[in-house]
Amino acid sequence: MTTKNEIDTLKKLAKRYARANRIAQHEALNAMAVALDFPHWAHLAAKVKQGWLPTAEQLANAEALVHQTHPGADGTENFIDNGFSRPVDDPIRQGKIGDHAYRVFEAFGDIRMEGEGWRILLGEAQFSQPLVEIEKPHADSSPVRKQDFLKSALAIADEEAAKVRAGIASDWPRRSTKPDAEGLVLHPLFGGKSAEWYCLHCDGKITGAQLAENLWHCPSCGASPVDIFSKAAWLDDSDVTVKPVQSRVVRQRPQPEVKVVDSRPTLTLNEKSVSLLLRTALLEDATTPAERIGAQLAEIYVDDEGDACIVLDEDLWPDSKEPEAAIAVAELLGSELDISVTCMTFPFAWPDLGHATTSTREYVRMLLEAHEEQGVIHRKNEDD
Repeated sequence: MTTKNEIDTLKKLAKRYARANRIAQHEALNAMAVALDFPHWAHLAAKVKQGWLPTAEQLANAEALVHQTHPGADGTENFIDNGFSRPVDDPIRQGKIGDHAYRVFEAFGDIRMEGEGWRILLGEAQFSQPLVEIEKPHADSSPVRKQDFLKSALAIADEEAAKVRAGIASDWPRRSTKPDAEGLVLHPLFGGKSAEWYCLHCDGKITGAQLAENLWHCPSCGASPVDIFSKAAWLDDSDVTVKPVQSRVVRQRPQPEVKVVDSRPTLTLNEKSVSLLLRTALLEDATTPAERIGAQLAEIYVDDEGDACIVLDEDLWPDSKEPEAAIAVAELLGSELDISVTCMTFPFAWPDLGHATTSTREYVRMLLEAHEEQGVIHRKNEDD
């Protein structure tokens, strides 16, 4: 390998590093030099003129620096496509913190780190606030209650989030993450250059530099790049005043928000759900078409204490037939059940036909034949 080729390799690595970390090329070149034990790139370049060449080990160190930031830097498939192709239950990292196992997942740029009864959620924005969720049964015993454990877990989540951001930045055009001298940036998804942008969610006015720094998320409300536009067209003829979004005084992510949550499946036995279960039981009790229609048209009331009343049509439901399934379901639900019969309006002529067979198909056939012989069949659309 010639000297030019080896130095070109370092420059290419620096270019990848600059793109992934959203920094200037000269800063990335200096980082390459430091990785090779030089104070800065100018010193390295001076040594090259004197005949110095990086060893294979030094080149490997430079490559490791790039891969540490963005492991997929040499991949033929870009980071975003690779993320879409990964199974949702496939972790990008797993291990242990002390005796506690954890797994880390990435989905649409967001990081989810989880263990038994706890999870940490971290968005793709540069200064995204971590959300720590503790499942209610583990509220007092969860390891994330301990500051040392939480600190270690957040360091792992931050490390993986940095790789995700590097991957996204590497996929986007360079001008999307590095403003030019006039502050112009290119929208990474829709194209178009501007030095001023607007957030659809909070109506904030954002500079190109602010967006580039925060990976195109609104610094005020956290809205994603799809909600960032170069013109606030939605505010035309509006009295809303657009206000500039203020940058953070201290450029670091906020302290995590800790919440106790309950993700267990919850059965809410309210009027709607109890009525649905009782009606389903009535359909199970029904054997004839008339009874099935009666089950669907039955009036079911549930009071504030969970007790229920079922009102059945006397033409559709035989007075002597006990709805055993409905009674059993009410007992399981702890509801007192009152069953009454009244006279409603039967939806079809000849109510007795609905009890003459157990087959709905046979009932419909008899209904059609009876109307063809003694009545009228009127077929029409709902809008007629």
